[in-house]
Amino acid sequence: MRRRSIQRIGLALLVTAVSLTLSTPTAAMPDPGTPMQWREVFSPDGTITKTYLPQEKTATQLAPADVVAQADVVTIQYSGPSSQRFDMVFIGDGYTAAEMGTLRKHAQAKWDEIAASAPWNKYKSFINVWLVNIISNESGVDNDPSPGVNRDTALDMHLWCNNTERLLCLNEAKARQYANQAPGVDAIVAVGNTAKYGGAGYRDLSTVSGANILSGQIALHELGHSVGGLADEYYTPGTTYSSGELLAPNVTTDSTGRKWASYLGRATPDGGVIGAYEGGHYHQYGVYRPSQDSLMRSLNKPFNAVGLDVMDRAIGSKISGGATG
Repeated sequence: MRRRSIQRIGLALLVTAVSLTLSTPTAAMPDPGTPMQWREVFSPDGTITKTYLPQEKTATQLAPADVVAQADVVTIQYSGPSSQRFDMVFIGDGYTAAEMGTLRKHAQAKWDEIAASAPWNKYKSFINVWLVNIISNESGVDNDPSPGVNRDTALDMHLWCNNTERLLCLNEAKARQYANQAPGVDAIVAVGNTAKYGGAGYRDLSTVSGANILSGQIALHELGHSVGGLADEYYTPGTTYSSGELLAPNVTTDSTGRKWASYLGRATPDGGVIGAYEGGHYHQYGVYRPSQDSLMRSLNKPFNAVGLDVMDRAIGSKISGGATG
């Protein structure tokens, strides 16, 4: 079957890897001589901030082709040829050969959560869901339950990434090579064999704690970035944006909200009505978002009406050969 390339969103906000955690952020600008990534940081109440971390070599260097083994690809859901469907790929780390059933259970639970949310629920029957059965030599992930606990796993997944407890990192190059063994790839969710809440985002790849029932929200937020090209709608207090108009469909420098004019005054799933609310794209002033509080501003919220339609079109554009709804 023809393999499709992973969807790339040509927005500046997605060029840099994004990562998620519950730790208190350090927003100070880094030394300009040190390669850095900015990463998203989640607080216990679901609010999001931004911090800077050193660039990880695994995020920029490709692993040799012989680094990863051939893995079995399991069909969680098949709805049609990959050329006519959206392909969601789950991979796992820290699961031994005897724990493939547990990996399947964790991946199924994350997919069920995604499929129950809008607009994914509209297209549930037109999405292929693949699981790459990656076998690790040891069970679990590094630094769980505490730093210094090391395990031999296929993707080198670890908590306490960059000394941030709930930041769940992995070898991105290996993860992509394994995911590409699936017939098609439009988005990747990597589940780790841990019950501790944690996760990370790497453009079109996100990590989540497989045994934690709350971590699926991380994947939902990241899919807003990677599939829909949506910007973050949260901000750092006291900051002002002073550059040109933003490319993302859900943020603007226009205080009238003209970018989403046809939505103004309409009810929105995250509460209230669509308008032009100041604060977004990491700046408190000079940027406007469509609603008070959507999934792109904090977890446990739905997309606002603007983001919902953007996601609907993005998913639907991958699907042909059958009606949706």
